[in-house]
Amino acid sequence: MSFKFRLGEIVVPLKTATYDLDIPREPSEVTAIQLRGYIQITPVGTTRRLLVKADDYERFEEETGEPSY
Repeated sequence: MSFKFRLGEIVVPLKTATYDLDIPREPSEVTAIQLRGYIQITPVGTTRRLLVKADDYERFEEETGEPSY
């Protein structure tokens, strides 16, 4: 069985999901993986935990602005 995310990864909601659902829009850390496509997340900087559908999220890839050599 494979999962979309790993524990400790930083995720953000898909742009289409933020309009349809009332979910936090800030980056969140994956703290648990549940069956049937759900993940438990903790928004960065808070202690609040939420159970959300993994399909509504993607990996967070922050642009650092540093040149790659």
